[in-house]
Amino acid sequence: MIKHHTITLRSKITAVLFAILFGIGAQSAKAAPPDVATSIKPVQALVKMVMGNLGTPDLIMPATASPHVFSMKPSQAKLLENADVIFWIGPGLETTLQGPLENIADKALVVELLKTPGLDLIAYDHGPDEHGDQHGHVAVDPHIWLSPSNAHILLDAIAASLSKIDPDNAQDYAKNAKKGKQRIKILIRQTASFTKEMQPTPYLVQHDGFGYLAREFNFNERGAIQTTPGREPSAKHVSELLAQIKEEKIKCIFHESQFSPKLARSLEKEAKIALREIDPMGIHVSLSETTYVRIIQGIIVSMETCLYPRQSIKLNQDQ
Repeated sequence: MIKHHTITLRSKITAVLFAILFGIGAQSAKAAPPDVATSIKPVQALVKMVMGNLGTPDLIMPATASPHVFSMKPSQAKLLENADVIFWIGPGLETTLQGPLENIADKALVVELLKTPGLDLIAYDHGPDEHGDQHGHVAVDPHIWLSPSNAHILLDAIAASLSKIDPDNAQDYAKNAKKGKQRIKILIRQTASFTKEMQPTPYLVQHDGFGYLAREFNFNERGAIQTTPGREPSAKHVSELLAQIKEEKIKCIFHESQFSPKLARSLEKEAKIALREIDPMGIHVSLSETTYVRIIQGIIVSMETCLYPRQSIKLNQDQ
């Protein structure tokens, strides 16, 4: 009897200890972060800000490609198929992604960031074009990440979407979003102070995609040299550009890394105007929680070398 009682007691103690250990483990263990895919690198950078150490979002469209004319490969389609969450701007920007999202990414939560409440959007004044939504709606400039103020709002939307399917890590997403918003506040304040001397100088951009940046920092953008991204304009438009450059005393043309600089170089030579490259996609910026900040800083520094050149240029990139 004594032996039997001892065995029974040990069994109970073992069962209690197992239950305690199992309970502790169940409370502390968190589900693995979701598989996340992002359309373009600036979106990937914002999502990385929110995910932090929890994971690294996949990138569908390489930074070297223009989202306006992107052609998907099977490996990129696979990322969509496997994703739990997909973040993109919307059909007005990543036009060729719309079909694959509807046909391949059937199990994923698809987040169209252009629909985020609270964004301060710019409506195009030239009617529906390549940025239209094919449903007769007002054409809206989809390059929302080029407004740090809009990016500040996007972080909360990203954190909310991630928390929706991964509630175990919701606190971390919220904490990372808060930290990211502080970085962006510093970026806005620092850049606004840094760019005061640049504001009056008139310039042209390669395509109509930098309105948010100009509005954010009160730049004097005077237009775009291409009416459609990646498509060369007519001879008449080139003639009009040359007349505009002369009449408005345009100082600079900014061309993008993702497009051919052929037209920009032709105008540079003929009009004897300065030409600089700007990179809204962050081709050479490695992915980290500060990538978004460094993309914006890189654009500003490149613009400053033309709009207000100095002997030394320095922005704090350790935010």
